[in-house]
Amino acid sequence: MFPAQAAVTNADEFSRCEEHRRVTDPGKSASPIQKTNVARKESIYQALWKDDVLRAIEFDEIEVRLDDGIVHLNGHIVSGTNQVRIMNAIRAIPGILEIRNHLVMDDQLTLEVASSLGDLEHMYECKFFTGASHGVISMDGIVRDQTVKLLAEQQVSSNPKVRGVINHVHVRGSNPGSQIQPFLQPVIGETIYFLDGIPGIVKQVVINPNDRRVIAMIIRGIFTDQAYQPYSLAEGTARLPGQQVIVPMSVVRYLTRVSGFLNIKSNERNQYMDFESASFTPPDWNWVPPHPYCPNEVLFPAELHGMENLLLQEESRLLITPASKEKLLHDQLLENDSLGG
Repeated sequence: MFPAQAAVTNADEFSRCEEHRRVTDPGKSASPIQKTNVARKESIYQALWKDDVLRAIEFDEIEVRLDDGIVHLNGHIVSGTNQVRIMNAIRAIPGILEIRNHLVMDDQLTLEVASSLGDLEHMYECKFFTGASHGVISMDGIVRDQTVKLLAEQQVSSNPKVRGVINHVHVRGSNPGSQIQPFLQPVIGETIYFLDGIPGIVKQVVINPNDRRVIAMIIRGIFTDQAYQPYSLAEGTARLPGQQVIVPMSVVRYLTRVSGFLNIKSNERNQYMDFESASFTPPDWNWVPPHPYCPNEVLFPAELHGMENLLLQEESRLLITPASKEKLLHDQLLENDSLGG
């Protein structure tokens, strides 16, 4: 729901992404300041690991950056209580001058999400039940039609702090749908292995703006059906040609923060497609991607992008129209089968 996303100005988020884009010169040794920052960062992670509660619940969800004694924290945590534990652990480390805390707490996020659904609950006489787990929102409840279900999903996704939405809302009178795919966020740069051992590197992810979830990943590699034709570079050396493919998350067998494994072989071409830029569109400049992604790491499906704009226009009209016109606009929405989702 990127066009209606709440306005957010977070300079630290942009600096974090700028840092990700920097290319380190392998031939240049690290400066004394850089070495100090690396050492302090390691001390911070060690301090968080020593806390039994943080190690069990929060450790893998906290991103730490350090700049001349200033600590920047990003990510999602469960509660304010754990935030206090994190701050106390870091403050005990010598040389820390300031902590800039950008952590999102599940308890606060749950309240924000529940409050944002109030207008829809009143308008459609329904009740949504929501919960958060490290920024991933789970929705439940019963609604009268598919349009209300999708509007609620988009309303939650309009909060830029949300990492993704798992929509278990049930449409009254309908049969239960197919099983929802597990929530997965492949790490940019991690290695993904096909079933026959062929590796590829995650370059970008494709996100559904309706629920902020990754639906596919763009993998670069050399696959078995590609001819071996090395070509020369300017320096006279040779390298293998690269190939970028779109792999849906539905074929992921297992995923960690450092590697992933697929249920398909690299020569099963019917299970993935070659990457074509015309099939995708970048996010709008003011759209905030779900943590831990940066804007340049995300693409939207072009067709879904167009459908999203159409539904948002209808939603806007619906929410500002007097009650006497509500049913007419509601019927117009239902007439468009493509919006059922």
